[in-house]
Amino acid sequence: MPLSELKREEIKQIISDQLKKKILDFTSREDMNKPFYFKLFSKKLVFTASLLQSIFTWFGGKWEDFAEIIASEHFPVVRRSYELKGKITPKELITIDNILRELDKGTRAPNIDREKREILEAYNKSDIHKNISHIVNLMVEDERGNEYFFELKTVKPNKKEVRATKRDFLEILAMRYKEKHINKIHVFLVIPFNPYFHRKYTRWTVTRFFQQGKDLLVGEDFWNLIGGENTYKDLLEVFSEVGKGLNVLIEKVVGELSKRSG
Repeated sequence: MPLSELKREEIKQIISDQLKKKILDFTSREDMNKPFYFKLFSKKLVFTASLLQSIFTWFGGKWEDFAEIIASEHFPVVRRSYELKGKITPKELITIDNILRELDKGTRAPNIDREKREILEAYNKSDIHKNISHIVNLMVEDERGNEYFFELKTVKPNKKEVRATKRDFLEILAMRYKEKHINKIHVFLVIPFNPYFHRKYTRWTVTRFFQQGKDLLVGEDFWNLIGGENTYKDLLEVFSEVGKGLNVLIEKVVGELSKRSG
C-alpha cells in the first residue's frame, strides 16, 4: 500500500517548513568565520558544508516523527517514547549478561530466536522477581496482538550504544513474555537508511549484536514494515519534491553569506 496523500503532505510540510526556517536562520549566525578553511576551500563551499551538517543533525531527531506518522495509518496502536514496566528474575539477568558477553567477544553470532529460547529456559516462576522499566523510541501493535518495539539510531552508531540497546531488548523480551506469547513480541534496531550504496549494511558495531532481517531493520525494510509495500520509495519521492525548493533557497542563502563575508 503506497504512502497516502495525506501522510505525504504531512511529512512534506514538516520538512519544508522546519528546514526553511533553519536555512533562513543560518544567515544570522555570527560564528561563521573559518579562516583556515577559507584558505583551503571557497567560502561558498565552507558555508554550504556547515549548513548541510546542521541539517543532517536535525534529521537525527526527525526519523521517529516520520515513522510515527506512517505507522499511525496502518497500526491500531502507535506510541512514541513508550515506557514498559515489568519484572525480571536474577537468572534471566545472568543469561542476558552471558549472551551480551559472548556477542561482544565475537564467540557467538547474533540470533534473536536462540536468545529468546535461552531467556525462556532461564525463567522460573518461583524465583525472586525484580521490577524494571525501559523506554523505547516507537512501539506499535497490530490487530493480531503482535507487538513491535523499535529503537532508531544514526546510520553509524557506536558500539556502546548498540550494546546497550541489545541489553534493553533482551530485558524487554524477558518482561513481555510473562504477559504475552514470546512469538508475538518483536524487537528491532532501526537504521533509517543504508549508507553503503549497493552493498549490504556492514557497520561492525551493529552486526556484532544484531542480525539484519531478524532484529535489525535497515532503510527500506523498516519503512515498508510500518507503512506497507513501496513506502520507502514514496518517502524518497517526498524528499525529492521538497528538495527542489530547498536547493534554490540554500544557493541564495549561501550566496548572500559569501558576499557579506567579503
